[in-house]
Amino acid sequence: MAKAVSTTDFVRIVAQEVSSGIERALDYWMGRIELEVVDRSLSTTERICAIEQILREYKESADTAELGCASA
Repeated sequence: MAKAVSTTDFVRIVAQEVSSGIERALDYWMGRIELEVVDRSLSTTERICAIEQILREYKESADTAELGCASA
């Protein structure tokens, strides 16, 4: 038998999903930056340029009006 979900439960579930999506996105962008920081094959200047490129990509993706769906 299906149980009715209260409004409070629904809001909690949606908030958890939003939080999970934010955490995945943060892990993605910070992980990309971390890879550049620890890449010993790059000079300091090259690292800074690589990180700046990642930040530009982030800003471009954040400026788009389209919302993507997270993969399951």
